[in-house]
Amino acid sequence: MINAVSNFLPHSADRVMMTLGGTVGAMFSFAFGDVGPLLIWLASFVVLDYVTGILAAVRNNNWKSRELFYGTIRKIIIFVMVALAHGLDVALHDLIHFDFVQSIIIVAYIAGEFGSIIENLEKGGLGHVVPPVFKLVLDAINLYLDKQVEKHLPSEVKNETKKPRNL
Repeated sequence: MINAVSNFLPHSADRVMMTLGGTVGAMFSFAFGDVGPLLIWLASFVVLDYVTGILAAVRNNNWKSRELFYGTIRKIIIFVMVALAHGLDVALHDLIHFDFVQSIIIVAYIAGEFGSIIENLEKGGLGHVVPPVFKLVLDAINLYLDKQVEKHLPSEVKNETKKPRNL
């Protein structure tokens, strides 16, 4: 593959591309640390969520480039937050000698992406391929989180959330 690509490029262009790739790889290594398997799973879930979201939008004739743009920004922010969590791990390492923040953030985002994938499959008319137990677990988690938020919100905020918003 590299030989085929290098046949179409000037002789020094392949060196520039390899240097650029190495630099980007070093930046990712510095930014994300050594949590490769979790990061690969996160990237897989992000890509799968992205693809299922696009397919659901196309199938429902609900394609909007603005939503795709903001969805892409959200996906980028996921990786920025993972990088910030790595920075927090580095900063706290001398104090607690245990790196855990980044792993927690990655797994939390993976869980969120998993739920989004299931929702996209439902929207795209492919809900029948999702095992019912996943749907039940997702519904139970959403119900539990709604109850926890409702229980801990101040009464002023509860009343404000019940009012319809003008968009």
